Amino acid sequence: MHTRHRIVLAPGPAREPARSDEGAAAVEMAIVLPLLLLILFGIIDMGRLMQQQIQLTEAAREGARLGALNGSAAQVKTKVSGIVGTDVTLTYPTGQPAVCLAASIVGQDSTVVVTRTFAPVTPLWKMMQMYGGSSSPGTVTLKATGVMSCVG
Repeated sequence: MHTRHRIVLAPGPAREPARSDEGAAAVEMAIVLPLLLLILFGIIDMGRLMQQQIQLTEAAREGARLGALNGSAAQVKTKVSGIVGTDVTLTYPTGQPAVCLAASIVGQDSTVVVTRTFAPVTPLWKMMQMYGGSSSPGTVTLKATGVMSCVG
């Protein structure tokens, strides 16, 4: 039959109680979490910016296509507003609606320029503009141009 022996170590300078590291993880998280959240929301803002730029490009292209197919300036504006909403500015390079008419010749183009202001959520954009951005603080101006050849 085996007997169990219990070994008891006497406290002394060779064996001190271990220090607790419970608070270190909380301090590290408090330092790192704001930076991680800033990066995460910066990625989300970039995705929103790209989505709105793609939508703006599509609206400019569709507006120019309608103008190339003898659509009126009012029809072009309605088409563009239907795609991106009414918070955009619709301009034409010459100051006049560049839509094609029945008398348009080959080589003429229907051109539509659409601009929109994008307001990011994160402060990353403000920090980037401090180091060389050109638009007003806190906003980004998106611009898309659509050009289609007149088909007569």
